[in-house]
Amino acid sequence: MAKVSVPVKAILEGTGLVDDYFEVDHSDVRGRLRTRWDLCRRIRSWRPDLLIVLTEVREFKQHFSELAFFKLCGVRAMLNMSLAERSAPHRWVPERGRYEYEAERLARLVRSLGDARLDDSASWDLRLSPTERERALEAVKPARGTAGLVVCSIGSALGIQDWGAEKWLAMIEELTVRADGYGLAVVGAGSEYERSEAMRTRWHGPSVNLCGRLGIRETAAVMKHADVYLGHDSGPIHLAAAAGVPCVGVYTARNPAGQWFPYGNQHRVIFHDVPCAGCGLSECTVYAKRCITSITVAEVLGAVEDLLLRVGSASLRRDVVRASE
Repeated sequence: MAKVSVPVKAILEGTGLVDDYFEVDHSDVRGRLRTRWDLCRRIRSWRPDLLIVLTEVREFKQHFSELAFFKLCGVRAMLNMSLAERSAPHRWVPERGRYEYEAERLARLVRSLGDARLDDSASWDLRLSPTERERALEAVKPARGTAGLVVCSIGSALGIQDWGAEKWLAMIEELTVRADGYGLAVVGAGSEYERSEAMRTRWHGPSVNLCGRLGIRETAAVMKHADVYLGHDSGPIHLAAAAGVPCVGVYTARNPAGQWFPYGNQHRVIFHDVPCAGCGLSECTVYAKRCITSITVAEVLGAVEDLLLRVGSASLRRDVVRASE
């Protein structure tokens, strides 16, 4: 499974969310020093008053390397640039029985600047344009069912996060019977088209495969039409959550439980706490991804059913025998 990265331009350009941005190409290993010097020169030309650091947790060596770099850039003041802040683990939330969301950690680190208002839907507004909304509406028309729409993405940035084609096919064959009247829209990168098409063809109702056909922001606009979103721990699930759509996430245990879950209480994340949880691995060569492969079709199907019932589905058929593993 190819790793898909989304350029900053595809998310921010023309939105008014930021005044400007830099894109850095890290793929050119030989030209890395030249790239860093060019970035340093550009930052110095801005003469910034404050640097706000919103990166993931850093180790000692990486932290001081970046600290030295920003000092060289002439940054006058830095927020969240102490080693204690950048190396601190996520906090445990006892009432949830898991760790804080990454969004909560970042909001905590910038609280001196004000309240991030994570529970306000306006804080997640991507400022989608009328054109983006219109393109999304046109794209999902073939998939609109009489009961509503399920949006799904089976892509993932890392192979370790992939639940497996066989399980996705088994789950969709069961769900299409139970979610009678619903349409299905599959989203993702162009490289995921064929795999997604194999799943889409199992759907009995109206459906459409949008993999590779839409940009990231148009995909976010598609989420506005969904009743439920279903997918891996990957970018689209966070687009759906930002759009206010209840999500079912199929997650590995490679990260602390809760860190990269979609923000909000309306979601259902299927997550198995195995002995090797928190490994942080990009590839599992010892336990055959037991944290995610142990997740059953019945678990995922049950979570989708519950969310569809919660959003008011009168057509969901619960009289069908439950799926097996």
